[in-house]
Amino acid sequence: MKNILLALLFIWVFVFQLNAQTRVAGYAINVADTNPYFKHKGKLIIVGGGSMPDSLFEFFAAHCGGKNEPIVYIPTATKDEKYIQEGGHLVKFTSRGFTNLSTIHTRDQAKADAPEHIALMRKAKGIFFGGGDQDLIAEAYGGTQLYQEMLALLDRGGVIMGTSAGATIMGALLVGGDARKDLTKTYTFKPAFSFIQNVDIDQHVLVRNRQFDLIPVIESNPTHLGVGIDEATAIIVEGNQFKVWGNSYAMVYDPKDWAHQKATWGKVIKPFKMLYSGQIFDLNTLEVKK
Repeated sequence: MKNILLALLFIWVFVFQLNAQTRVAGYAINVADTNPYFKHKGKLIIVGGGSMPDSLFEFFAAHCGGKNEPIVYIPTATKDEKYIQEGGHLVKFTSRGFTNLSTIHTRDQAKADAPEHIALMRKAKGIFFGGGDQDLIAEAYGGTQLYQEMLALLDRGGVIMGTSAGATIMGALLVGGDARKDLTKTYTFKPAFSFIQNVDIDQHVLVRNRQFDLIPVIESNPTHLGVGIDEATAIIVEGNQFKVWGNSYAMVYDPKDWAHQKATWGKVIKPFKMLYSGQIFDLNTLEVKK
């Protein structure tokens, strides 16, 4: 009887551990039971494009452990191969005193998991994703061991920063592209990397008049939050919250808030909450902290 009970206990533990995993961008990762959005020890710095305040580079450096710590730059979102080969993408870091930079770049998934790439990622304290087309990042690294190493970096306390396309790739869906041509049509978006889960990210939102583009995305994915970030502005994600930082605004699109507005007024009057620099959004309560 004792052996039977031990066997049943073993099976229960196995099933519990199996169920404690989820599929993110096509891969199984371990998750916590509480926070449905950000489950990692590390941090995200998600920039809406345009010029980046020096303070964001300083924050990135500080949380990587200093400007001499190993940083991996992934410039794959741009199609400008000459720019990459000449190292133009690194100037924004070298000009600010970063000394330990490496580049990972390929258009071929089979080459993404090259041993030298895996080794670089395992040593890295931070990753930076440049701007361009987020689909190019997903096509090159989605489903790879290198992607799993990015998650491992976050789990050990590393920092991932990205701007423009490098911002959208951190969310759940590859929003943008052809879907902007007609917001009345339902569009199926491919998965992004879900470093922050169940959150869909758009960038350049005010400068390019995109503040309404996330509304149909969230209507089609009502279990998600939408976050739109303007240029020269970032959200810094850590634990159960994110802080807005920079020169403009970030917007949060919350379907639960929409439902509350419909119940109160019969329609949605304010489709997003606008946050300015220094404000914090609580990912547990879905409220803005003043």
